[in-house]
Amino acid sequence: MKADMKTQESVVEINFEDRPGLGFEIFKRFEDHHIDKIGMEVVPQQGMVIKFCFTSEQDTQSLICDLETVPGVKSVKLRDYMPYEHREHELRTILNSVNEGIIAVNKEGIITHINQVASEIFHQRIEDTVGMKAEVLFEADPSIFETLKTGKPYSLKERKIQKGKRVIHFLTSGVPVINDKGHIIGEVITIKDFRQVEEIISKIDRQTKVTTFEQIICQSPLMQQLIDTSKMVAKGNSTILLRGESGTGKEMFAKAIHFESPRSKAPFIPINCAALPDTLLESELFGYEEGAFTGAVKGGKKGLFEQANGGTLFLDEIGEVSLPVQVRLLRVLQEGTIRRVGGSKEISVDVRIIAATHRNLEVMIQDSLFREDLYYRLNVIPLRIPPLRDRSEDIPLIAQSLIRKISGKLGKSQVYLTRESMDLLVEQAWPGNVRQLENMLERIINITDTTEIKPESFYQWTDLTPPPSTLTTEQEQFIIKIPLPKQWPPLKEIVNEVEKQVLEKVLESHQSSRKAGQVLGVSNTTILNKVKEYGLKIKQE
Repeated sequence: MKADMKTQESVVEINFEDRPGLGFEIFKRFEDHHIDKIGMEVVPQQGMVIKFCFTSEQDTQSLICDLETVPGVKSVKLRDYMPYEHREHELRTILNSVNEGIIAVNKEGIITHINQVASEIFHQRIEDTVGMKAEVLFEADPSIFETLKTGKPYSLKERKIQKGKRVIHFLTSGVPVINDKGHIIGEVITIKDFRQVEEIISKIDRQTKVTTFEQIICQSPLMQQLIDTSKMVAKGNSTILLRGESGTGKEMFAKAIHFESPRSKAPFIPINCAALPDTLLESELFGYEEGAFTGAVKGGKKGLFEQANGGTLFLDEIGEVSLPVQVRLLRVLQEGTIRRVGGSKEISVDVRIIAATHRNLEVMIQDSLFREDLYYRLNVIPLRIPPLRDRSEDIPLIAQSLIRKISGKLGKSQVYLTRESMDLLVEQAWPGNVRQLENMLERIINITDTTEIKPESFYQWTDLTPPPSTLTTEQEQFIIKIPLPKQWPPLKEIVNEVEKQVLEKVLESHQSSRKAGQVLGVSNTTILNKVKEYGLKIKQE
């Protein structure tokens, strides 16, 4: 290659039928054209991708034409990236799309990835941070290295780091990265800027959209009875404990109770107790005096109990509160007074408490994780919100309402569920309840370009599978035949033979790994591996 000519980089994808010596011949063509290879990656079931240097388009076209003459080569085409570069680009895009800082380190504690948010929080350039030791960036944070050593995750640790004249105040959480053999190979660390945390805390909005019991969509007697009871207890001031699984609508009930109560003109303030570490939760609930801790604002700050005075304070995820904070909450419920962090003055507050949890508090009391006296103070009026699977007659109404809401948000024309799709939704268990149903419908509506949603859309884009009743007569009558010699073969051979025959039968009418996987309830990768293992044929996707 001439030294005075400017070189460029390109990538070529070569699809071929494998045979002995093929790779050698391909590489020799590069040498014959005096073109340097930079990197190579093999793509399973496709071929190989090679990155190379070239000086002119003519040289590249000449190489491609020559490669196409190699026996066994099916096609040669240029592409923009190497597969690993494409994966890296996708990863960067995903990491930069979230509003939290994300940092990945390997098992030696070296930073391998950092997203844009994290680089801005630490005021570091991404290119300067990748390859840096984590202890340099975090200034010897013991939690990070404990996770790398033991595999134990940590959550919402508050940190302050002095970088020159700048103080970086943040919350950090970490989870280990564990390979298939159970070995710790790294860690992913999430970072929340403390300014973000201030916004997250309870999302207080005195102009919160009013929620009434009439907005709770239901027709089941179980829910109607719960709403009637809730309306009745809303008139008083007693503490209410909402019980129910995640996604059942506990906050919606809390807002409706507040609106129905004599306190409806006063603030309704929600706070997620699981979203904050103890020290921050305590200062947010009870407030603090000036100088109570480093970073405390001048003049101190009112806590949520003071801000909710005359109104309602909704303590969501009360089961996640630590024992020390439980003691302070008990005092408020008993005495009707609070004391700010760093203060000595008792401040009277008139606040109705509505707490909520999906945890089993009774078991937590037995395990000494929740105070029994606080439990009785909170459990004055227990209201249990039933899961969606116990009120399946509500699903059609809820689904229709959610579809209208989602279609409006996405700017799409109204879509509807076919009768078969509605029946499919009614038959599901919905462990995530209404929240899971809403997320699934939003996913389907995003990728649907027709006015009706059929069951096939759910089978293709979600983990829902056809109920047993939808099997065809041919499938129901399918008989497994196992040839038996004089002696019974090992059980493993029998199982393999059954598996092979089932796959053959399914692939007759579902000639792709994805479709076959949906029918059998496994991933398309599992189907591909089994097809290879048993020497079956399958349509290429």
